[in-house]
Amino acid sequence: MTPDLRLITDPTPETASTAEFADAMSALAGGVVLVTCRLDGRPWGMTVTSFVSVSADPPSVLISLGSETTSARAITATRRFGVSILAEEQVALARLCSATGAAKFLEPFVDPDDGGTASPPVAGALAHLDCALAQTVRIADHTIFIGRVRAARSSRSGTPLLYHRRGYRPPTERTLTCLSS
Repeated sequence: MTPDLRLITDPTPETASTAEFADAMSALAGGVVLVTCRLDGRPWGMTVTSFVSVSADPPSVLISLGSETTSARAITATRRFGVSILAEEQVALARLCSATGAAKFLEPFVDPDDGGTASPPVAGALAHLDCALAQTVRIADHTIFIGRVRAARSSRSGTPLLYHRRGYRPPTERTLTCLSS
C-alpha cells in the first residue's frame, strides 16, 4: 500500500508554522557534510545537515535535498553522489557551499587524487562515502536520496564541524569527553 503523501505536503490547521518548525529544529546539533557530485564533468558540492546512516548491511545512507537544486538534478541524472564529512576547520567551505544560488564548483577543494570519480572527495574531510543512488522519495519540496555506499574512507583524526542554532560550531570539550567515554 502506498502512503498518502498528501498528509505531508498539504498544510493543515494542525501543522506547525514554518518558523516554529525551523526554530525547534535548530536546537538539534548536526554534523555538517558536503554532498558531492559531478556537474558537466566538474566537481560540485552542497552543504547539508540532513544526512544519516540507514543501514550497515548493506551500507546505506540517506540525504535530503531541495528537489529543484542543482545538486538534486545532477544526482538524479548521474545516479551517483558522495558525502564528505567536514572537519571543524572547513567552516569557510561549508558556508561557500550553502550559499543559495551561488556556483559551488569544488576544484580548489577536492582531493587531487580523486581520479575523476563520480563523487569527488573533499580534501581534509574526516571521511568520504562514495554512493550509488538506490532509491528516491519526493516529499513536499525535498527529495530523499538513499545511496548504497560503494566505498568508504576515513582519516581517523580530526574534529567534526557541527551546525547548531543556525551557526557552525566545533564540538565543545565536554562533547568530546562524552564521545570518547
